[in-house]
Amino acid sequence: MRNHYHLAVETPDANLVAGMKWLQSTFATRFNRFHGESGHVFQGRYKSLFVTENQHLLRLIDYIHLNPVRARICKISEIESYRPSSFAKLWTGKSICKGLTGKRVLEGYGLPRSRRGMQLYQDRLKLADERSPHKRAELSKRYCQGWFLGSKEARLELAEKVLAETPESDLEGFALGDVKKERWEGVTRTELKRLRKTADDILRDLKGAPWKVEIARLLRKQTTASNPWIAERLNMGHPNHVSFLINRKD
Repeated sequence: MRNHYHLAVETPDANLVAGMKWLQSTFATRFNRFHGESGHVFQGRYKSLFVTENQHLLRLIDYIHLNPVRARICKISEIESYRPSSFAKLWTGKSICKGLTGKRVLEGYGLPRSRRGMQLYQDRLKLADERSPHKRAELSKRYCQGWFLGSKEARLELAEKVLAETPESDLEGFALGDVKKERWEGVTRTELKRLRKTADDILRDLKGAPWKVEIARLLRKQTTASNPWIAERLNMGHPNHVSFLINRKD
């Protein structure tokens, strides 16, 4: 793109931070050398998004390939010759990067690994673009914000694993706050199921209902859930009221 780039990268080892550090520092060094410049090339830290495989990954790759089209840098019929895009490398089959392959995309869509397959993939991108020509802001929010792209179950499972195995000081590349909230939500859903309570019960029952206080106390004991989050999630009124209910003696 004109002032940023997008990558879909598979990392067999947990070394994304080291890899991105090498990539951006190497690019910046060579850019400055070529242009006779000095100083920072990138405005800030990169944003990373965990992506589960299957359709979520395929949609993300489609989004990346259509980005220059939706930004009106090139036309959909020209992306096979748009050099900054990986699509052009996949189209010719002459990849300059050993790890760049169209196998995942073509096989994911059930297309042959050939020039014909790439033509069919380009037709698919064209249809995708025609279906949502004005949805760039929505797509950008989906793929450029948050920390995870996948099912709620997979997101919660990963959040639990990260919080259990990774110290907060070592977390890089995604929003720790979002990970914590996934854990809070998981505990809440488990308790609601155990107590056989529904969303209607949350709205209908008293703000200080004993079962709500029970869940609130458990959240405060097992997690770092904040009073504002608990108050909103369980419809318990003002956050200060949550503290009062949790701390009072029955």
